[in-house]
This record gives sequence, structure tokens and C-alpha cells, in this order.
Amino acid sequence: MQKELKKYKSFFTLLIFLSAFTFAQTYEIDYCGIFSSDLDMNMAKLTSDLYFTQLSETQNFEVTDRRSEFNTKEIEKLDKELFTPSKKTFFAEINKITDSDKWQTVFHLVYENSEVTRTKEYDSYYKILMEPKDNLKTSLSNLITKGGDAPAETKAKNDMPPAKANAISTEFLSGTWKAENGLNKVVIMRGGRGFVIFNNGASMNILINFEDAEGKKIKITQNQKSNASYFPELSREEALEHAINAQPIEWTLTASDSNTLKGAKHTLIKADGSVVYTDIPVTWTRIN
Repeated sequence: MQKELKKYKSFFTLLIFLSAFTFAQTYEIDYCGIFSSDLDMNMAKLTSDLYFTQLSETQNFEVTDRRSEFNTKEIEKLDKELFTPSKKTFFAEINKITDSDKWQTVFHLVYENSEVTRTKEYDSYYKILMEPKDNLKTSLSNLITKGGDAPAETKAKNDMPPAKANAISTEFLSGTWKAENGLNKVVIMRGGRGFVIFNNGASMNILINFEDAEGKKIKITQNQKSNASYFPELSREEALEHAINAQPIEWTLTASDSNTLKGAKHTLIKADGSVVYTDIPVTWTRIN
């Protein structure tokens, strides 16, 4: 009996050791960015930065940013001879499906002179940006461990959690919002980033922060250089003149319920014959 117990003890000790070894394994990953012929420069950068942030925050991934070495929109021009053979190289294609409103992503992982891919379709581009970061981790982990096209994950729910009485988070805010006149929609992502789509077709990257410890006051700030399209309240001539030195546009909001944000937008308007900064009352309502 003692001999049997000793044998089982040794067996379980070995299992624990092997599990710990597997869990602790670290993967060195070179990130080369995204490639797309259908995204404008701002949206491509936003998505590429989002993927890099998600990968960098993933446990057991040591990520090196090599995007500057592969600065091209055309994946056919990607020079794979520059990849580091001892590392795993990750990059993605994102393009709109022909004659459809749907989008497709293709994740590529290159290592040891071989390449594996995973393809997934999305009903809209916003679905790509709203996907939880764990899905990217799972996709890449599957490519590493399974060596082939990974099965599609269960569709992530986009249902938002109910409003908390004493705290608001970017998890709570994540989703698509209908905003004030001149804006088509605002997309807020988990992690504190997002973008604004204007009715005139322009897009603006934004950052989401909280001005108090309880997260009751939400500050949303323009996160890129201004251009005239960001000021639909002005004439085109006035917008072109003032956009050059304009301060970042800011929204200061509070959540009145789980689907409504109210507050003010600090921006340029025309008042009494002059272009001035002022606060405009705004209300945002959740679309999804």
C-alpha cells in the first residue's frame, strides 16, 4: 500500500511540474501591424495600436513592436525575409468583403519557416474594434499551439452590464453611441480608447478618462491633430483657418442611466461675429 501511494504521489508531482512548466511558457512575438486597402490612415492606426496594446497586456507574450520596419498598406509587399526565425511573427489583414457590408480579418502567424492563418468575418467594422481582448489572445494562442486555422470562438455578447451606483468604467461605456448634431456616431472600446465618426465622413480618435476616483465624471478628449472637418459648427473657411491651432475638443459627461450620457462639449463656435471656445450642452444615447 505504501508503495502504491508513493507511486501515485510521484505521478501527481510530475503532473503538477508539467502543468507549471506549460503555464509558465513565454512566447516571443514580433508584431508587424495590420494591412488594409480599405481603411483610412486614422482607422488603420487606431486598430493597429489596439492590437498591439492587447497583445502587450497578454500574460506569457513578450511582444516587440516592429511596425515601423514594415510600413506598407499592401500585404503583397511585406518582406518576410526580414522576419526573425527564432521568434513568432504576427500580423493581420483587415478588408471589406466585396459587395457586402461585412468585414474580414485574417490573422497570420509565421514561425520556423511556416505560416498559419485564421479567418473571421464581422457584420460591421465596429464589431472588430468592440471584440474583447481575450478573443485576440485566444486566436493567437490557438495558432501557436494548434498549428493551423483555429476554430471560430463563440460569438461574444455585446450586452452591456447594468449601471453601477458608485462607479463607471470603460467596460460599462463600451459600445456605440448616438451623439450631438454633426456626429454620426461615437464608438467607445474597452481599455479607454475610441473614435468619433462625423456626418461629413471624418473620423477622430478619442481617449476616455475619469476625473474622480468614483468615475462619475467622464472626460473624453480628441487624441489626434485637428482638421477642419471636426468643426461642423463653423463655415468651411473659418474651420480651415482655426483648425491649425485649435485646442483638442473635449466632452465632459455623466451617466444619468445605463444608456444616457449628458454634459457639455468644449469646442469652437461662431458667436457675435467671432470664433470662440464655448461649452455646448450634449446628450449621448447608446445604440448598442
